[in-house]
Parts: sequence; structure tokens; C-alpha cells
Amino acid sequence: MTRRSARARTQAMAKPRRDGGAEGVAKSIGERLRRIRLERNLTINSLAKVARVPASTISKIENGLLKPSLVHAINLASALNENLGFLVDRYRAEPQRTSVVYANERDRLEYKEMGLTLHDLNGHFSAGLLEARYGILKPGAHSGREPMTHAGDEICCVVKGGIVFHVDGERWTLTAGDAIHFKSDRPHRWENAAKGNTEVVWVFSDGLSF
Repeated sequence: MTRRSARARTQAMAKPRRDGGAEGVAKSIGERLRRIRLERNLTINSLAKVARVPASTISKIENGLLKPSLVHAINLASALNENLGFLVDRYRAEPQRTSVVYANERDRLEYKEMGLTLHDLNGHFSAGLLEARYGILKPGAHSGREPMTHAGDEICCVVKGGIVFHVDGERWTLTAGDAIHFKSDRPHRWENAAKGNTEVVWVFSDGLSF
């Protein structure tokens, strides 16, 4: 396996991180959402009806005043027939046949209301069947009180700590080394089961992920 040259590594380390401030991230997401909506020839009201997201919420997202919740992001992505990768900078980047994501260069997405930080593991790989994320769940983190659904399969493997999954009426408690695999169109939600941070690896199929 080849390693990058010292020069390439130095250049990469010199790059500014892409997570940026909250205002910058919200603005970037909003601009991307507006562009995709207009490409689909949709008004805010028509998108709101299809996505089941209030038009006022979509307007605030597009104007950089609000970051979408996970449930709203999933609904918007499904309505637009897009991967949730439209929330991160790499979405429109030039795809690569082989993508290596070094630990200190991962794109990150913060869901503060959920206590969740997601690290992108796909990098600039060509969009396709699988998407992977490294998740860090703070104490008390949860996906929301209401279950979510989306297309494809979902796999979650616990690296550290513990997580509880509620899937279609069943409850599963996982600790380090455990994994769960289920069809994501079944209503599901999760919560951190540890007193400290929990770290997991998520893998999603059908191109839909968060």
C-alpha cells in the first residue's frame, strides 16, 4: 500500500478544516438545498408538501438561519431524490475511484440538538451503493423521540460505549464489538446508553445516509 508523499501530507495538513463555524455551515447547506430545489423546478411550498417539512422551515434553512434536524434532512433528501451527502462539501466534488480518508482530514457534520458528531468515511469516492460514517455520541445523545424511516439497509457497529436501538417495536442494547443490521424503512430510533461518549461506525445502503 502506498503512502502519500511528505509534501502532499504537509499540504493536506495546511488545508483549513471544512466544518467551520455554525453560521458558515448553515449558509452552505442552505445554498445547496436551494440550488437542488431549483434544479427540480420546485417552489418552497411544493417541496414542503412533498417532504412534509414546513415551508417556513425550508425558507430558514435556505437562508442560512437554521440547520435542518436529522428527520427534516432525511425527508428533504427523500423528496429531492438525493443523498444526504448534499449536506456536506464533498457532495459536488470530483469523484475518485479510490478514496482514502485520513483521520485528521475527515469532513464533520454536527447535530448539536442530538448530541451527535458524524465523521465522513467516504471522502470523494464515486457516489454509489454504500455510505459510511463514524459517529460520536455525547452523553444523552439520541436520534429524536419520534422514529425515522428511510430507504435501504442500515448497519451500526459499536466501537466504544453503548447504544440502544428501537426498531419497529423491538429494543436492542449494544456494547463495544456488537453490531445491528436492519431494513431502514422500518421505524427506528437510537440513544446513547453509556455515561460517557459512545463511538460507532454506521454503514448505509441505497445512497441515503446522514
